[in-house]
Amino acid sequence: MDFQARLEALTHLLGPWSPLWSRSILQGWPESGAAYPEDWLAYARSLDEAGERRLDQGVHVGVPPPSLGALLGALQELTVLPWHEGIHPLTVAQTQGLSTKKTHELERVLALLAPRTRFIHQAVDIGGGMGHLARLCARTFGWTFHSIDRDAALQDKGRRWLTRTHSPVGDTLSFIQASVEDGLQPRIDPLFSGLDRASIGLHTCGPLALTQLRKSQGAGFVLNIGCCYDKLEVPRDYPVSGFGGAHPLPFTSHALALTTRGRHHKTEVEFARMKRVYAWRFAFDLLAKRHFPERGFVRAGDAPRALYDGPFAVYALDRMERLGLDPRMTDAELNAFEVSVRAETRELLLCHLLRDRFARALEVVLLLDRAILLEELGFQVELLQLFDRRLSPRNLALIASRSA
Repeated sequence: MDFQARLEALTHLLGPWSPLWSRSILQGWPESGAAYPEDWLAYARSLDEAGERRLDQGVHVGVPPPSLGALLGALQELTVLPWHEGIHPLTVAQTQGLSTKKTHELERVLALLAPRTRFIHQAVDIGGGMGHLARLCARTFGWTFHSIDRDAALQDKGRRWLTRTHSPVGDTLSFIQASVEDGLQPRIDPLFSGLDRASIGLHTCGPLALTQLRKSQGAGFVLNIGCCYDKLEVPRDYPVSGFGGAHPLPFTSHALALTTRGRHHKTEVEFARMKRVYAWRFAFDLLAKRHFPERGFVRAGDAPRALYDGPFAVYALDRMERLGLDPRMTDAELNAFEVSVRAETRELLLCHLLRDRFARALEVVLLLDRAILLEELGFQVELLQLFDRRLSPRNLALIASRSA
């Protein structure tokens, strides 16, 4: 893949729409809604619930406005990335204590590594936790493996697991308690250097992914799967490549948060629950704006799941008690308020569904920038889809090698 051409095309497409994706709809409402073309909103208003769900999946129903249809088609084309299809089946004993998601990820990571790492003899895993990946790689490939994590308790569990299961990799797997940080770390830096060394980061959080790439410039092989892009800081963490610096997008904290949106295909039940959560949050925001304008934007925060299943009044009173607010309204008045703003809360929902169409493209931009950085450092680079997004939404893997 020509990463530079793909990045240039995406930034050219996304740049003019930055007023939509670079700001929070809710925090800037109602002014934020003015950035959405009226014909887009008219189209979205015409959708029934099935149509809304299809839009949430990135599929348009009927005939959307030309500008929206062209944008959705171009985004689809530019965010399609090749898949790594293989799996390395694990036995019941090997997956003991692992979640379905973790098993899914490990079977695919092992299959990806097998044909690409024949020259590797040692490996390091960043954020290795209990060492499941390290244990399986040591046993499958015969590597000497160093699992790094700052959580000593997790590592102790990993050691006990090895002892309890009589794992044969005890002599080739070591746990190192440390935080992987930018700058010199004489204790762990040598583990990342050497053409026979592999550096692996499975869901490295926020800027930790970039720290791994910088640490691994002397490694023979690098695998990085990032996550938590909302923890990045601009301009420190984007752009990171020279080419990306010449083709930047105006990322904001709100745009970075957008890249972390969850599963692509929701069930009917999941979509209905999302709509209820949004409806209660949006109505609460409108309530706070009306009764407590001096507080500015009020963060409702995450509420217990059960609160979204009941009346709006129960949810609103719980949130106001947490925030120390008193609207002096009865339950009946609160519920009546929610009914009175339903047209506006649906408008907010529709803006969110439209804005979400940019999420994957923005995530791909971040990873193309990192892929180009690795190319600038002399690596041969792949960017592949590795996991089923329904199980593991952050499913894009950067693979870099200095040897065939």
